[in-house]
Amino acid sequence: MIAAERRVAAAFNRAGEAKAAQLPRLILNANTAVIESDILQLKEDFDSPTGGVGANLIAPIYKGGALRTQVRIRTIEQKEAVAAYARQALRALGDIESALAAGQNLAERETVLRQVLQDSERALALVESSYRIGAGDLRAVEQQQLGVQAARLALLRVQSEQLSQRANLHLALGGSFQPAAVAHNVAATR
Repeated sequence: MIAAERRVAAAFNRAGEAKAAQLPRLILNANTAVIESDILQLKEDFDSPTGGVGANLIAPIYKGGALRTQVRIRTIEQKEAVAAYARQALRALGDIESALAAGQNLAERETVLRQVLQDSERALALVESSYRIGAGDLRAVEQQQLGVQAARLALLRVQSEQLSQRANLHLALGGSFQPAAVAHNVAATR
C-alpha cells in the first residue's frame, strides 16, 4: 500500500511538472566577487568588490502541441496510478476480510476441539477405571490414549493456524514485526 501511495504522489508530481512546463520561467541570479591583482595596486584596506544581479525570462516556444500532449499523458498516468492504488486497497481489504473470517472459523474450531479433548480425557478416565477394576482390557486403554493424543494434536494444529492467521492479519493491516522503536526510526529515515 505504501508503494502504491508513493506511485500516486509521483504521478501527481509529474502531472504538475508537465503543467508547469507550459508556463514562462523567470530565472534570477546574483553574484559577488573580489578582484585581486599583483599588477594593479589598490588602496590599503580597500577590497574591490564586484557584483551583479540579473534576471532572465524564458517563455516556452511553440512545439506543435507537445506540451499540451505531455500534460494529457501525465494526467492519464495520474488516473492510472489512482486506479492501481484503488485496486491495491481493495485487494488489501479482501485480504483483511479473509483473515478475519479465517480467524473466526479457527476460533470456532478451537472451541469444538477443546470440547472433544475434554470428552476424550473423560472417556480415558472411565476406561482406565474400568481396567483397574478388571472390567476392561489394556488394549481399550491404549486406544483411548491414542484418541486423547490425536485430539491434543488437532487442537495444537488449530492453535498454530490461529497464530499464523493473526500474523497474516497483522501484516495485511500494515503492521511490522520490528520493535516499535526500530519501526519508528525506519519510518523517520524514509
